[in-house]
Amino acid sequence: MSEERFQELEEKLAFFEMTNAELGDEIFRQKKEIDTLTKAHQKLLQRVESLQDTVDPGGQEEGGRPPHY
Repeated sequence: MSEERFQELEEKLAFFEMTNAELGDEIFRQKKEIDTLTKAHQKLLQRVESLQDTVDPGGQEEGGRPPHY
């Protein structure tokens, strides 16, 4: 194998290693963001549920009309 070809392969390998590290960092960042968004979503669901319980503690019958009809 020629020295020039060997140098070319080393450069490609270095590029792939750098790209792989960058992708790993991006995956880690996205995982943290997904975890944060999942927690926020769960809190919002709990808040909506508690607000629904506050507004309509007895619940409304399925298919029933609301009181203003």
